[in-house]
Amino acid sequence: MTELQKVVKELQGHCLSTEKGMLQYDWYLSENDDTIKAFETYANSEAVLFHFDNYKAFTPKLSGARVFVSMEIFGNASEELRQRVKKINVPHYTSISSLYKLK
Repeated sequence: MTELQKVVKELQGHCLSTEKGMLQYDWYLSENDDTIKAFETYANSEAVLFHFDNYKAFTPKLSGARVFVSMEIFGNASEELRQRVKKINVPHYTSISSLYKLK
């Protein structure tokens, strides 16, 4: 297991135990190891806002492995969440229909 994998597992465990509104927190690494994508799903905007502050303790551990590039929001984001990410020009996609088969 790489150092990045260890930190991500630790971060996921922390989020699982402290974030009631976190539904999914998956990390993916490209085949050439140069891109990391995190796929995150939350119950609501308040849970996203909580996560933004909750994971900050892990930022120093992750900073050597990642450079933030972009974020997208899918769902009905609150005005508070929209304002929080406004400075980084996050595109927002409002939900018009959903189909969940995974349980």
